[in-house]
Amino acid sequence: MCNKRLILDWGKNYMKKITRYLKKHYRDVESDLRYFNIDLSKKSWYGMWHIHLDWDGITSTSDKHRKIHILYYLKIFEKIDKQTKESKRDFQTWIYLDGYDGVDDAIYFHTENPECDFPYRLDNIEWNIEIPPILKGLLDLSKFNIGMLNDKKENAHSYIIQRKGLGLDINKG
Repeated sequence: MCNKRLILDWGKNYMKKITRYLKKHYRDVESDLRYFNIDLSKKSWYGMWHIHLDWDGITSTSDKHRKIHILYYLKIFEKIDKQTKESKRDFQTWIYLDGYDGVDDAIYFHTENPECDFPYRLDNIEWNIEIPPILKGLLDLSKFNIGMLNDKKENAHSYIIQRKGLGLDINKG
């Protein structure tokens, strides 16, 4: 009887710690979103700049958490749209969803820069694809393009998401 009680108490404490950890994680993600800012002044540049919202592996634990993170990346698209409306500078932006691990998911922002080519071209994207299950119900297809990267890796597909009309296309030079 004592052992069962000890296990139950440990389980309750463990769940409290996980819940606190998740709350802190999502507060940090909210902070990333709140303070996200793009500077398109003539002095600034972005050479394949990107941000990962999940360094802790939360998105690897369940599709639910990965979908929540994808929604945050889409909110960053909204901020980019608002912050770049008045600018005449060309840029590219896209979301990369890794086929293996959500920790590697990221949103990219790229402008003319002294370090690498602009515009960036990624020719191995297949755009006419069936929407992957993880994205069903998350995206309005009239507003987004979804492509699959033709990787040579085993059985996992990575995806590119671009918001239509937001920056230059990633596969057109």
